[in-house]
Amino acid sequence: MTYDRFRDALDDFDPTRGIEDSRTPHADWYVESDFFNEELERVFKRNWIAVGRADQVAKPGDYFAGVLAGNPYVVNRDEVGTLRAHHNVCRHKGAIVAQQEDDSSHSCSRFQCPYHGWEYGLDGQLKRAPMLGTQTSFKKERYGLAPISVTEWGPFVFIDLDGEFGGRSNPRDLLADVAPIAAELECLGMSDLKFHRRYSYDLNCNWKVFVDNSLDGGYHVKYAHEGLASGLEMDKFETHIFDRSSVQICDTKGNDDRLGEKVMYAYLFPNLFINRYGNMMDTNVVVPLAVDKCRVVFDFYFTYDNLEEWDSRKKIRSSIASSHMIQQEDIDICESAQLGMNSMTWKYGRYSSVLEKAAYEFHCLLWRELKGLNS
Repeated sequence: MTYDRFRDALDDFDPTRGIEDSRTPHADWYVESDFFNEELERVFKRNWIAVGRADQVAKPGDYFAGVLAGNPYVVNRDEVGTLRAHHNVCRHKGAIVAQQEDDSSHSCSRFQCPYHGWEYGLDGQLKRAPMLGTQTSFKKERYGLAPISVTEWGPFVFIDLDGEFGGRSNPRDLLADVAPIAAELECLGMSDLKFHRRYSYDLNCNWKVFVDNSLDGGYHVKYAHEGLASGLEMDKFETHIFDRSSVQICDTKGNDDRLGEKVMYAYLFPNLFINRYGNMMDTNVVVPLAVDKCRVVFDFYFTYDNLEEWDSRKKIRSSIASSHMIQQEDIDICESAQLGMNSMTWKYGRYSSVLEKAAYEFHCLLWRELKGLNS
């Protein structure tokens, strides 16, 4: 795929036409590797992206590490409690410095590269470079870990890969962007929830296929999630659109304690979902891995005072089992859609102007980001 073809695929979508007169984005948005690479460069490296939880870095020395858009990163709390993030790449030979084998808590007093032993403080500064020998024009203060912009909102930690102070292409105020959904979530007690457990699902589909599916206004629920649909008043499904977020709300039929009285699915561009219902909340971070692969990281939170009590554990197990079944149904339909989008006959589709308003607005916002119109 050449740059001209990327531009043509982008120009094929016209956000000025309105949802009633619009086709969905061209198949190239979902199946072409070069288009995917442009998304990594223009979206995932230049925006606030949720990468972890505040409880993972609650104390000095705590840290977590990961990879975003091909860039290893580490987030930590330093000795005085300042939240920091750095590119997790040794300045000597480029090896990964901070090691993380699983999702459990990690803590240290310094980061040491396992390759040649270079050591970095919790502020990212180079502290020791053993056996370096005589050097000319070497200044240790210039060889610290490269900083990344980092911030918190609620239980989430966000990073912006492309700069220390918000990034050259990301002047956005995260708190202003989340304000519309933050108010809705706080009304439902988001701050009272306790983290329980993380699950990850790998899907053989483009990251946008999962996002589209989650933003279709409940269109697929009746057909793909019969069990879930039986507990929802689908004719009362509402969608509210904001500048860089949306909220989908639906009353329940009151026949499923897991769902409570109302469900709410909040979304923040480009890849964060916050789903609040009953006594629980699950958050979904959609991580792009390849043009036809993504990982969806689920974190589950609950309102119970003691998550270890027998009655709480029983309800939690049941709730997560139901969520897992729904997620497997989504995996099946998303992977089916990805396979179909690779067909020689499928180039684009149409929107439901009644239901798919959030998906349409997502595509319009993504189009503007890829065009560089939101810088």
